[in-house]
Amino acid sequence: MDITKLAKIQRQIGTKNSFQREKDELVYSELSIAVAELFNKVSRADETICLKAYCKVLAAFLDVANTKKWVYLLLLSPEQEEKLASKWRSRSEATVYLTLQQQILKAHLERRNEYLVRAWNIFIKFGLTDLKYSSEMIETCFIDLYMRKS
Repeated sequence: MDITKLAKIQRQIGTKNSFQREKDELVYSELSIAVAELFNKVSRADETICLKAYCKVLAAFLDVANTKKWVYLLLLSPEQEEKLASKWRSRSEATVYLTLQQQILKAHLERRNEYLVRAWNIFIKFGLTDLKYSSEMIETCFIDLYMRKS
């Protein structure tokens, strides 16, 4: 997955939508809401709807990273991506959801990037292993969702 390219798309969208707002706080709440919406749809919706929800969370992660200037921390080599994809499936979606929310909140409240990186890795692993999306599927859906808006 070309995270740099996706972050650039998100940055372009963000500048079009930004009007001097309390961006630092808002990006974390948007990320948290997007994660909740994804997990609400995972077992109730078809694959296309879930993939779009997954891409909205991806966009929210990239918005946080762009705002905090942490995109470089989210970059994954093909080897790292493959390692995440080869991990076991999660036993409980609820545990994944709660762990993601915990890490996102810690990143915001403690202002520490390592918690965002942990949440990112959990999120990517969830998409690749639990939801069985390929990197290509994710990237294509993301581009379709956000490049058509521009």
